[in-house]
Amino acid sequence: MNLEVLKTEFKYLRDKIIEKQYDHLDPMQRKAVLNGENNCIVIACPGAGKTQTIINRVDYLCRFGPIYNTDYVPNCLKIDDLHIMKKYLNDDSFKDVTAVNKIEHLLNGNKINPQNIIVITFTRAAALNMKNRYISIGNKEKSPFFGTFHSLFYNILKKHNKEINIIDPYKAHEIVKNALMYYLDFIGEEKVKEVLNDISLLKNSETNIDLFKSKIDKSVFLKCFNEYENYKARNKLMDFDDLQLKVKDMFLNQKCILDSYQNLFKYILVDEFQDSDNLQIELLQLIGSKGFIFAVGDEDQCIYSFRGSKPECMVNFDNYFKDGRKIYLKINYRSVKNVVELSKKIICNNKNRNVKLIENNRKNKGNIYFKVFEREKEQAFFVSNSIKEIINKGKYQYSHIAVFYRTNLESRSIIDVFLKYNIKFKFLDGQYNFYEHFICKDLIAYLKLAVDVCDKNSFMRIINKPFRYIGKVNIKKVIDNRIKENCFDILRQVGDLPIFQLKNITVLEKNIKKLNRMKKQDRIDYILDKLDYMDYLKNYCMKLNRDMDELQDIIGEFKEACGEFDSIESFLDNIEKVGQTLEKGEKEDNAVTLSTIHGVKGMEFKNVFIINCSEGLIPHANSIQNNLEEERRLFYVGVTRAIDNLTLCYSSTIRGKAVDVSRFIGECDLLNSGELLKNCGLETGDYVVHKVFGSGKIIDKRDNCLKVLFSDNREIGFDLSVLYNGQLMKDIARKCL
Repeated sequence: MNLEVLKTEFKYLRDKIIEKQYDHLDPMQRKAVLNGENNCIVIACPGAGKTQTIINRVDYLCRFGPIYNTDYVPNCLKIDDLHIMKKYLNDDSFKDVTAVNKIEHLLNGNKINPQNIIVITFTRAAALNMKNRYISIGNKEKSPFFGTFHSLFYNILKKHNKEINIIDPYKAHEIVKNALMYYLDFIGEEKVKEVLNDISLLKNSETNIDLFKSKIDKSVFLKCFNEYENYKARNKLMDFDDLQLKVKDMFLNQKCILDSYQNLFKYILVDEFQDSDNLQIELLQLIGSKGFIFAVGDEDQCIYSFRGSKPECMVNFDNYFKDGRKIYLKINYRSVKNVVELSKKIICNNKNRNVKLIENNRKNKGNIYFKVFEREKEQAFFVSNSIKEIINKGKYQYSHIAVFYRTNLESRSIIDVFLKYNIKFKFLDGQYNFYEHFICKDLIAYLKLAVDVCDKNSFMRIINKPFRYIGKVNIKKVIDNRIKENCFDILRQVGDLPIFQLKNITVLEKNIKKLNRMKKQDRIDYILDKLDYMDYLKNYCMKLNRDMDELQDIIGEFKEACGEFDSIESFLDNIEKVGQTLEKGEKEDNAVTLSTIHGVKGMEFKNVFIINCSEGLIPHANSIQNNLEEERRLFYVGVTRAIDNLTLCYSSTIRGKAVDVSRFIGECDLLNSGELLKNCGLETGDYVVHKVFGSGKIIDKRDNCLKVLFSDNREIGFDLSVLYNGQLMKDIARKCL
């Protein structure tokens, strides 16, 4: 056999052996794993096995090197080697250790040193999981670097700067909170997080601070930013954003250091690439210019624009990385057929994306329901009943079930009903207690004071909300009084209060006590209007340049919660029970998961409920104008978490206000589905109530229409979509339950 024939035969057998090594992968996964030496973006639909693809790509590089479909031939090749290779390929029971070692020697001449490979992902937990999975497939020797962008840049800076101290997150939180307290006497946790996120976004965008649009008043933001940065400078501290900025500065100003890392990191693999911000992309371009970028992600799951991520980096990958190649993983191995089909109907409406096929591996169909309710409370009861039914059938556990929502605020009604049904639950993206919001705490303090005028903590919290000209010295005298007596009496006995203030205190006490005798639906409005708490909130918004609508949502939710209890005492008892349950919930393993949709990316559950599928929530009112496509991506992420069954819920009123069904439900074709009428249980002969026409009876039901005979003998036909705008909602909701 001449040399050229020998080489050709070897290359054929070599590629077949490599393919056999990765025959557990599907053809597109294998194509990505065996990709040659070029910049490559692997666009993976949900459930496509992207983590498996990255791990096997690393294994391929460390085991063989990038030799597949190349001219690589070892110098020591003999014809006997081909016989061994053929026998190995044709005999699955081949166990000749010497021969196997010979094959490995023939094929690993170009294998990559693990030190020349880095694998970047976005959380430490994900990095550790990937490293362990890599080791578990037989890689016992030294592994490549698996870590986050921040840990990579920390290690790089550490090598060139002897001392790096990262600011404690709790300290960062404290600095910003104290800066905000300069303007107000109380600041909610979410507002502090919002400012810290804006600081991070400003730094990573490298935008001129004068041009940056902060979410709070610019002067307030500047104070927070300056105090935060000054504290770090005084104490020689950095945050994670500083790590990235300093590495970039070092690379641009010290070419020898940049060259060393360009030569060291020849193969750079990035997971969840769609979550990268501009600065991280720039750093990848710098260190990867002499090597090869292998990125994996899905622009359809890019949902963190508030952190600086954007889908363009995947859509226009070759604009960022020279000769960038796209490979598509199109098979969803997670979800049943009809969930995959539904998700495709949603996401195809976005323009800023790669046009791609998405296919289901599972051929069976699960249950997909769309349910409509008049109020969130009825929605919560339906979800709870459904979960009980799922558990009673014995096929699933509580841990197989998740309830998603757009904002944490929406979890309140679900939690209250879960407590009544004794359904165990836990939060996925951090514990959230609605009643811990500062507005809730203030309103609770008013209610507590109404039933116990000796409650000093509640008295101290509300006495100057709004400002009633009671000085700190006099308030301290009330608090320091060790006798349990009426707080208002103690204040009146101070002795140096002017007559008009004494009268105001007496009137305030009298008005607060009135709360005990009021109808439950009137109590909160009384606090807002008669006790002038709304004036305090308006002043709060004015100082922070904040939209009052956001606070109105909190007030509306609190009203709904309070209105479900006849007495103040029973409502306060429920609030205490919620707090105690949330503390226990952190330790529960077999529990229903509650989470915002943002918190579940990368997760999967056998049964998924998405509540409040309405305009203004999903899509969110703040994003409809300028970021609708990301809202659609967010809904897509929620839907594609479902493995077996999916239930979408819509309440026609949210916090007492009428809302339209989400446009995304229409894109799913659920509003035009004949199954929808069946799901709601409406049949010929059922009685319904129309907001305008009154009571009536369904006399005909076909396709997407109902015909109703009303009490005045009028026959009127209704399109299905009309029902979901609240016309016949009362009876529909009852039927669904």
